[in-house]
Amino acid sequence: MTVQICSCEGLDPKCKKCFGSGYMNTQFAEKTIKASAKKESAKQESFLPDTIESLSRKEIENFVPKIIDTLDLKSKKQMQILHAIPFNTTTFRRDFKAKFELLGKIEEEKQSLRNELDVISNALSSSKYSVAFKYGHFLSDKVIDVTSNRELKTLIRAYKKLKK
Repeated sequence: MTVQICSCEGLDPKCKKCFGSGYMNTQFAEKTIKASAKKESAKQESFLPDTIESLSRKEIENFVPKIIDTLDLKSKKQMQILHAIPFNTTTFRRDFKAKFELLGKIEEEKQSLRNELDVISNALSSSKYSVAFKYGHFLSDKVIDVTSNRELKTLIRAYKKLKK
């Protein structure tokens, strides 16, 4: 039996395969790898319509909670993955390569969500409204360098201090 990343990547807490953990036990690794490869090729879905100028201020503001909730969920998943990596070993980059790839993928998705928030902010500021977004998770507004071990460890320490 092998442990593979679930097709929901742990973002669905009601998943029947992994029960929200993001990892599932399988006997055939090839099927799971093919399923996750198909999911990776799918592009991040945008919450915004093509023409944002035609929307009213209220309609634009209705998109903001959806984007921020998705951003917070992805940040929470990133923190769960970071806590699952034992940084005290010398081979953690090699042993947990899949987790680091998943961290990078989630960070790219978060960056596209932040770009959508920037588009909304620019649209509202052009109509002379001030905009301030309030995030629900510690990592939502932070850009993470997945290749930097020091930065990842610092983020974990800061998050633990914040929780105390």
